[in-house]
Amino acid sequence: MVKTTLEIKDETYRRLVEASLRRYGNARSISKMANEVIEAHLKEPEIEKAAADDAIKKRMEIVRKSAGSWKIGETGAEYVRNIRKESEKRLKRMGL
Repeated sequence: MVKTTLEIKDETYRRLVEASLRRYGNARSISKMANEVIEAHLKEPEIEKAAADDAIKKRMEIVRKSAGSWKIGETGAEYVRNIRKESEKRLKRMGL
């Protein structure tokens, strides 16, 4: 354990003392409380990074599974033209 001096804002100190009182019942345990808060804060990026990595892995798995699922032997422009022709034929049959 290392002892050090920190300069913190008055409001932050007050909130730290309040948290220490709630958790430990006294303000003498402010060092314990400060250590817990600092450790929790330093772990957050690790947790967020792990969650982001999981999300990326899930998305990549979806991409892998769906790759090639739309197997059409024509370009996008040709596909749209054909769809429009079908719509036009249907509208003519309906008399519109």
